[in-house]
Amino acid sequence: MPGEDRARIDARLTRVFDQTRRRYACNPQVAPLVEEALKFTLEGGKRIRPRLCLAAYRILTQRFEPPPAPVWNVAVVLEALHAFMLVHDDLMDQSLTRRDRPTLHERYREGLNVSARTAGDLGIVAGDWMFALAIRMLGRAGLQGTRLARVVRIIAEMLIETGLGQSLDLLHDGRSLESITEEDITTLYRWKTARYTVSGPLVLGAALANAPAATRRCLNRFGDLLGFGYQICNDLESLEDDLERGDHADLDTGKRTYVLWTAHRVLDPLGRAALAQALEAPVGLERRRRLRDLIVRSGAVALCRQRVRDLRNEAVELLQEAPLTVAQRQDFLALAQLFTDMGSAAS
Repeated sequence: MPGEDRARIDARLTRVFDQTRRRYACNPQVAPLVEEALKFTLEGGKRIRPRLCLAAYRILTQRFEPPPAPVWNVAVVLEALHAFMLVHDDLMDQSLTRRDRPTLHERYREGLNVSARTAGDLGIVAGDWMFALAIRMLGRAGLQGTRLARVVRIIAEMLIETGLGQSLDLLHDGRSLESITEEDITTLYRWKTARYTVSGPLVLGAALANAPAATRRCLNRFGDLLGFGYQICNDLESLEDDLERGDHADLDTGKRTYVLWTAHRVLDPLGRAALAQALEAPVGLERRRRLRDLIVRSGAVALCRQRVRDLRNEAVELLQEAPLTVAQRQDFLALAQLFTDMGSAAS
């Protein structure tokens, strides 16, 4: 995935936000709302989703120069959609930081000197208009006819599954670890993370390249496997953060992650009892330390890292039977390794 893609993605996002700010410049209160949303969108992050979309298009067309403008425009829509989801996700998690910087609602609270309640409400609405902005970008991408209809359908299905995955995430947090199965978490991770982080962008790039349905189905499964592993890596990364700094939503809320579920599965009865007690303890540094210690001592971290390797191997095996040319298969194998390395670096 060419490094210069990120600069081009950010330039397009900046242009869209600036157009919005100028369009509504008659109201001076609008400018700071848009400016803070742009900063939130651009600061940090890897631009994984648009870059995977562009990578799939390039691999399937075997044309590695900058893609046509409509392809670029659709890819950038994915980053705008990602930003709106992060805004709402931070509000649900009651997070104050994202990527070691203030969340959007916290930026509004500090920058506009409003109450936490008003800042949260502004965050909800900002997520809404950022979603609308992404849809407007899609409408202006330059696609026509059946090609546009196919892209809209892929993005709509991706967003529906992501929303349902987020709903499952909220419902799982109210369930006991004993009642949650591996299939429950697999479905959650596939919908909430894999579909809009990996498989959705890959399928979208394939559709833009006019790849046949069989190829798109293969990339969907391929992306689901890599996306599941990527989310596990994110779970592991959160365990390595400094427990005295920043937000630790997974530990503070007892989020039913694959890592926590694995720890519960392998702990003996005394260990499970200790885990249950830690999950009931008041939120704070001591609780974080107890939970992390139990997870690490259970052996769950090593098991989860092995699971990530197994998922990558399964994805690689899938590619061997995929309807691809030799060159395309080699490029997707290299992409799988690059993506796995990104996740492994995080863990």
